[in-house]
Amino acid sequence: MWGHDAIAQALVDQGIDTVFGVLGDANLFIGDCLMRVHDVHFVAATHEASAVMMAQGFSRSTGRLGVATVTHGPGLTNAMTALIEGVRSGTPMLLVSGDTPTLDEHHLQNIPQRALVEATGAGFHPVRGPQTIAEDVAAAIGRAHIERRPIVLNIPLEFEWEDVDYAPAAVVSKPALALDADPVALDAALGIIATAARPLVLAGRGAVTADAHDALVALAEVLGAPLCTSLLGSNYFTGEAFNLGVFGTLSTPVAAEAMMQADCVIAFGAALNRYTTHEGTLLQAKRVIQVDLDPTRIGSKISIDVGVVGDARRVAETMTAMLQSADHRPSGFRSTELAARLAAYTGPEYEDKSTNVTVDIRTAVRELDRLLPSDRTVVVDAGRFMLDALTLPVPEPLALVTTHAFGSIGLGMASSIGAAVGVPDRPAVFLVGDGGFMMGGLNELHTAVHNELDIIVVLFNDGSYGAEHVQLVNKQMDTSSSLHHWPDFAAVARALDVEAVSVRCIDDFANAEKAVVQRVPGRPVLIEIAIDPEVSSRIPR
Repeated sequence: MWGHDAIAQALVDQGIDTVFGVLGDANLFIGDCLMRVHDVHFVAATHEASAVMMAQGFSRSTGRLGVATVTHGPGLTNAMTALIEGVRSGTPMLLVSGDTPTLDEHHLQNIPQRALVEATGAGFHPVRGPQTIAEDVAAAIGRAHIERRPIVLNIPLEFEWEDVDYAPAAVVSKPALALDADPVALDAALGIIATAARPLVLAGRGAVTADAHDALVALAEVLGAPLCTSLLGSNYFTGEAFNLGVFGTLSTPVAAEAMMQADCVIAFGAALNRYTTHEGTLLQAKRVIQVDLDPTRIGSKISIDVGVVGDARRVAETMTAMLQSADHRPSGFRSTELAARLAAYTGPEYEDKSTNVTVDIRTAVRELDRLLPSDRTVVVDAGRFMLDALTLPVPEPLALVTTHAFGSIGLGMASSIGAAVGVPDRPAVFLVGDGGFMMGGLNELHTAVHNELDIIVVLFNDGSYGAEHVQLVNKQMDTSSSLHHWPDFAAVARALDVEAVSVRCIDDFANAEKAVVQRVPGRPVLIEIAIDPEVSSRIPR
């Protein structure tokens, strides 16, 4: 077979059934073969960054490998921001990229693709020759799983038109990394944990992927410790006793007070970044134990007392067994008083600043929670609005997809498409600001329509680049440079065959609810909510 057919065959042999991409000279025939010969679900994006973000949304919502493809030169350069987002969010992905012919240094689109990819932090994996295609595809996929980052499979164009005597490579499966902890580190951690008066058990996305729920619940019961999660572990402990919810910037007042009283935090699969630790304030005067499979993550964001390299579930089970064998008595942190305060808390109190032409974003999120399907995937773009938007509940951690790792707006629409493709039984609810929608949402709205996806776009429109607007306001400067006169978003959406409603006051949510309840299968919905740029409860830094 031809080299391009061999690449398609190798991907299919590795179990790839969904690919996102933009086709060009260097990947056209790979994509053609995937669709025509192998009936792979190929989702055509309008921009290469979107293709990569679709693969990321697919990966983060399903736990499966996301795969995208782009052409050489500008096809790859267009994907750079998305690649960095994938690297910083630790998302396993494969990007199949064509390259210009090896000997054609004067090709119009020739660039040093290895240097470009490595500058993003992604892995670069070259196809060594036509006869090694199957092995190289398998190796790149294996690297994506193990290294938990995007790997770019680089294919010089001339390889695609050489004859290949194809032989399939062994199928690469997602590795089971259930590693036991080092006994010395484990003993040091238990020495701190066993003497804690008010311990907390914190679960991040790494604990979720390790299926550590039951093990962490059991450990918390033995310790007498409340449970909490990072943002990406949201709702992992829903229904469990003494569940404090999110630990960090988005903590509720009741939970935050309990967190401040803790004297020890045992974090499983959580990076402990500035948002989880609320700029470090939530870990002050506390002993910190960090458990993670990746030794490079331990202590990388904040100073800790003991780091334990190992699988979250296995480490938690071992800790529980050792504490039980030592007849450890649980702390009194799980008090009846704390239980009563958690049960009594029904939500934040605030002054609703909605008007007859704008809606307070806090009220908007409350109304959205009421009218949207409860079983949903929530995708949140970056922007000033996002900290309020992130309070919209999700049914389980994988149902939350964020695009904040690189601080770029405009990446979320594509991620919502990937999530909708990966989890078609759940509607993808995409929350975005007006600036992010104009930058990277509007161009892929047609993709959602074309692929008949169940996506509900919630557009918070304050007519500005909100984070910049706040800075100008705080410095008492002219805000005109941050304000924008956008087109009528609802009208534009309808022109793309999207069901669209505009919400200008609280009463308008009745129309939004009707649009959601009566939405036609396969036809996206856009809900544009007017908000005041001067009103926000949370300002991201």
